[in-house]
Amino acid sequence: MTDKTTILDCYTDEPAGLGVPPFVGVWPRYVAGQYEREPTYLTIDDLRWLRYREHVPGATIDPPVGRTHIEALNHTRDPDEIRRVLLEADPLVVIAGVQTPGKYLSARPGTLREVSKLLSSMALRRVLTGPVLTGGTQVRGGLRPQLPQPGDYDALQPFVFDSYEQLQPYALRGAGLIGQMPHMPNRIVEIETGRGCPREEGCSFCTEPLKHAVQWRRAEYIAEEVRTLMELGAQAFRLGKQSCIYSYESGDPAKIEALLSSLAALNPAVLHLDNANPAMVDERRTELFVKYLTPGSTAAMGVESFDPEVARANNLNCTFETAFEAIRTVNRIGGVRGENGCHVLLPGVNVLLGLAGETPDTLDRNLAALKRLLDEGLLIRRINIRQVVPFPGTALYERAGQKYLRMNRRYYPAWIDKVRREIDVPMLERLFPIGTVLRDLCSEVHNGATTFMRQIGSYPILVAVPERLALQERYDVRVTGILPRSLTAEWIR
Repeated sequence: MTDKTTILDCYTDEPAGLGVPPFVGVWPRYVAGQYEREPTYLTIDDLRWLRYREHVPGATIDPPVGRTHIEALNHTRDPDEIRRVLLEADPLVVIAGVQTPGKYLSARPGTLREVSKLLSSMALRRVLTGPVLTGGTQVRGGLRPQLPQPGDYDALQPFVFDSYEQLQPYALRGAGLIGQMPHMPNRIVEIETGRGCPREEGCSFCTEPLKHAVQWRRAEYIAEEVRTLMELGAQAFRLGKQSCIYSYESGDPAKIEALLSSLAALNPAVLHLDNANPAMVDERRTELFVKYLTPGSTAAMGVESFDPEVARANNLNCTFETAFEAIRTVNRIGGVRGENGCHVLLPGVNVLLGLAGETPDTLDRNLAALKRLLDEGLLIRRINIRQVVPFPGTALYERAGQKYLRMNRRYYPAWIDKVRREIDVPMLERLFPIGTVLRDLCSEVHNGATTFMRQIGSYPILVAVPERLALQERYDVRVTGILPRSLTAEWIR
């Protein structure tokens, strides 16, 4: 193994685990940790930037007018250096796999077809790894996954480990890779707490049960990795890479507290969480998260559908009433506003379109449930609506495929628009009333005379400030208006 090994990060987004900037995923760090000498780190943005500069010499990522070119914003070095690294790379290890397609503010994940096209003129030994090797990848909801094509790669190399004892040296050695990543420390590092799905049979669409048996990572291992990353400059962390953080160590409150207290003692600037199965949400566990997390965290609940028939057909993780009770519990305990202007911990709701058994009535039931949340005065940090991608190996792929997407897709745009207007706007008015002060936002991109910024954290609200401010700087703002999924604000000088 030599220092000519080069990692190409195309960014990953899984049901458990996010690695799209500003998130730092586990995959590049773990892969780097397999090598005694730290590999060179490139991103898909580097390939785009190299190609763009070849066609438009003198081009800039953030021109003085117009929009920031997010597709190349996260490049790591200048074009000449990118070209040199690629020519010397042996091998080029490509990390790819988007299995929960989303919308991203300041990055664009790479696709297999794009990588092949951008590397077509280079003779490289190419190795493919990442979530793509379990079912494929797709950056757009509702479409078929992309799969590796014969001849595009010299090797398909799954990253596997039998235990967290085996993983720990890789995690610690690979932590140094963050020193090559752009825009540190304005990034949030995903920290693995466990893997696999604790349910005997998972949801029909989910790829997580295909990857691993259930295993939980010991608190001391997690704290050791966070400490190492903080010594290297990381300041913000999200407990992720698990299907349900409430299920950590079988949901044992004593073990959850041991984990959280050890991390809080390190005093990170941000400590947030991600996925939560509503069936595991209770007062004791929620109290622990509220006690130790920093404000602004979101417990993303995979409700997926409020239609009981769809829930049964897809083996979803909770009933209608279970979801509501979990949302009430998190509101009651976590719905206090913190010093950064956000509530300490609020639920997020995922809604997935195209599941087995879906009918037009399903959309009506989902809307009625969301209106009920609003009528009860409950706070929801965000409602995430996606179209499902049936990945090979999942029950949905085997039993239904794209059948229900094809049947109902024509209803989705009008329904989504209705949710954004009738649910999101009044919800944001409650969450962030005009005049609310939000602190420590990072400016990420420009669009014309507007700067878009967010706090560093899990599912932070998007804020538009009508000034062209310097990027990758921190600002305090005051809310001036509400949009369907974002806010307008003024910079507090």
